[in-house]
Amino acid sequence: MASNFQSSFIPKGSTTEEVFKNKKTGIAGILAVSLFVVSIVAAGGTYFYKGMIKNDIQNLQSQLMEAEKNIDKKTINEMDQFSKKLDLVKSIVFKHQVVSNFLDELAASTVGSVHFIDLSYGNIENGNLSVVLKGESSSYAAIALQEDIFLKNENFNSVSFSNLSLAEKGFISFDLNILVNPQLSIYSVPVSDIENTEDFGLENTEIDAGIVDIENEIDNIDAEINNILENE
Repeated sequence: MASNFQSSFIPKGSTTEEVFKNKKTGIAGILAVSLFVVSIVAAGGTYFYKGMIKNDIQNLQSQLMEAEKNIDKKTINEMDQFSKKLDLVKSIVFKHQVVSNFLDELAASTVGSVHFIDLSYGNIENGNLSVVLKGESSSYAAIALQEDIFLKNENFNSVSFSNLSLAEKGFISFDLNILVNPQLSIYSVPVSDIENTEDFGLENTEIDAGIVDIENEIDNIDAEINNILENE
C-alpha cells in the first residue's frame, strides 16, 4: 500500500513575512504606549505647575494684603500734608525773596525824575515773577530814558510801559509790567556770617538740635502766608 510521504522539509508558505509583520506590530505598540505615557506625564506636570503658580499668586496676594494692613496711613497722610505745606512755603518765600531783591534793583535803576506810587506782584510765569507798578514822571523823555535803562538790565526779562496819561500837577502817569529774572532770587550766605558762626563755636549737631517741631513752625508760616495773601 502506497503512503503519501512529503519528501521536502521546506514549508509551503514562507514565515519571513510573518516575522517581519510581528516585529513591526511590536515596535508600533511600544511607540504608542511610550507616547501615551509621555502625554500623561506632561499633562500631570502641567497641572502640577499650574497649581504651584496658583499657590504662589495666592501667597503673594496674602502678603500684599498683610503689608497694606501694616502701612501707617496716618503717617503717610501727614507726610503728604507736610509736603504740600512745604511747597507752598517755598513758593511764597521765593516770591518774596525775588520782590525784596527786585526793590533794591529797582531803586538802583530808577532815574531821579521818575517815582512809583504802587506795586503789586502776581503769579510766576515760566519761572519769572510778574511785577506790576504804577508811576509818575515829569516828562515823556524821562519815561523813555527809564525804559531804556530797564531794558538793558539783565535782571529784567521783560519791560512794558502802558497807559501813559496826564496826571495832576503836570505829571505823566504810567503803568509798568516787569518780568523779573529768577536769578535775582539767588541768595548766598556772606562769608562774614559763616565766620561769626564759627566764632561762636556752633556745631552742626547743636544747630540740628535747635530745629524743634517743624510742623508747628509750618503752621505759623501758614498763618503768615494767609495774612500776606489777604493783604495782596
